Amino acid sequence: MALEPIKIWELVDRAVSHKWSVPEFQRGFVWKATQVRDLAESLWLDFPVGSLLLWNSETHQEERVAKDGATPSLWIVDGQQRTTALAILFGRKPYWWASADDWNKVLKRYDIRFDVAAKNEAHFLVANAAIRKTKGDRYISLSRLLVLDVVGRDADQKTLVSLAKEIKVQGLCDGMDAMEVYARLDRVRKIREKDILSVTVNHELEDVVEIFSRLNSRGTRVTEADIYLGVVASKNPGWVRDEFLPFLNVLADSGFHLDPNLLFRSLTAVGIKKVRFKEIDEGFWRREQIEPAWKKCQAGWKNTIHRLQAYGVLSDDPLPTQAALVTLVALLDRFPAEGGFDAAFYWFVQASRFGRYSGGSTTALEEDLKDVATSSSLSETVSRLLRRFPVNQPIEADDFKRDYTDGKFWRFLLYLLVHKNGAQDWDKVGTRLGFEGKELLTDFRPQWHHIYPQKFLHKKVESEKIDSLANIAVIGPDINIRISNQDPMKYLDKYSITKEKLDQQFVNWNRTDFTVEQYDGFLEARASRLASEANKYLAALSSGLPELSRPSQPDLSGEDAAS
Repeated sequence: MALEPIKIWELVDRAVSHKWSVPEFQRGFVWKATQVRDLAESLWLDFPVGSLLLWNSETHQEERVAKDGATPSLWIVDGQQRTTALAILFGRKPYWWASADDWNKVLKRYDIRFDVAAKNEAHFLVANAAIRKTKGDRYISLSRLLVLDVVGRDADQKTLVSLAKEIKVQGLCDGMDAMEVYARLDRVRKIREKDILSVTVNHELEDVVEIFSRLNSRGTRVTEADIYLGVVASKNPGWVRDEFLPFLNVLADSGFHLDPNLLFRSLTAVGIKKVRFKEIDEGFWRREQIEPAWKKCQAGWKNTIHRLQAYGVLSDDPLPTQAALVTLVALLDRFPAEGGFDAAFYWFVQASRFGRYSGGSTTALEEDLKDVATSSSLSETVSRLLRRFPVNQPIEADDFKRDYTDGKFWRFLLYLLVHKNGAQDWDKVGTRLGFEGKELLTDFRPQWHHIYPQKFLHKKVESEKIDSLANIAVIGPDINIRISNQDPMKYLDKYSITKEKLDQQFVNWNRTDFTVEQYDGFLEARASRLASEANKYLAALSSGLPELSRPSQPDLSGEDAAS
């Protein structure tokens, strides 16, 4: 094991020039823009940012991207996120980032700026539209400071002096002279001279995978699936890079941004009906077994996404859980051509409602996969899966009076109801929610809008009632309306939100009744109607199942019937 300090600029240069690379079993870049910003600030403050673990291997040849004929001398086992983040700050694409077009999008998304005029507030910011439109040099891109010529120090210094003088001409940095501004800029530039400790090991792949499994990277535990991806990479050179990771991108293009571990579990679920990796025979990871399982897994995912679109599920965004998708994929793999998917989707909704995979998901998944494997039909499978839930428990009005941020399931159910009701978006065009013209909008992400605006109700009604789910409408992201402290009637008129559009959201309320005094009555009426519609929806989905698997219907006399 060797220890060596390395300059930040040199680290980035090695990543760009392919002296270092990333092994195939490493996951992609997952940091948020705020994490990249925090890394820059930590270096500026001279805070420790951790060490890098490098692997010196002459035998490992599998990288995440196609090779250029060169063989890297070292592989980054732990530190890829930090290394990529630093390359972003420098504006230089690391070798393992395959697409130049995608890299340009990344630079825009992770546009970190230095506020040269900041006093007590934060100096480092993630650029937004307002920052980008600011004239002058108050918010300076870090890449502009960090990529100055490392060798030509005199030219480097002259560039900074010139920039400092220009900043003073622009009237910025009140109370500072040009040399003080220069010193502030130079402190940012010196980030590239900071040292990071690198630790290099010379172990076999199996040992490196074990080391990898024991590491923590900024609080994110490396999972069991990550490790077994490394095992697959060693037994099937090129498979993770050329098959697994590209299919993740295919799914993302379809609106489903899956955790790699979930996709990997669905592979073993389809291939061998198990998700406990330690119980899977080592022979399964060999190419002759994994390839046919992988083809079935891909087909199962494509079929599942296609089926979900019929219910308005156009992305993973509204889903309460992704884990239940594994069982759906296995179900459609076993019964790919069989009808009756309403029943399968009914199970999916109930599994989400009762938190089937919220605890020990591995145990729950294997129990469900056993039912899938040993049933003779889709209907029988669903009936067996449903026996674990109290499906006879109807939806109540109180379920829609809860805080809309309290768990994703109830928002999901609201979205399903509104989509089933053919709701139009609240733009003036009136396109159906989740559509672009007549076409489904892939990757549609519903927005949750307060019908009675929050500011309008502030201090006028109990705070817990303001965020009631019964006060939420589902709209599209482009018309996520910015409504100020005004009467609801005003924005309803401004955006031409007709009685028809309100009724599509199950708002059966006279426009003149949108007053604070009527708010409690509005919540009661809409919550009751939503509960009634939810029970009808579930009953329709389960109509093809045996009676014991279907929900009981509540007595609709009285309040529900009146609404």
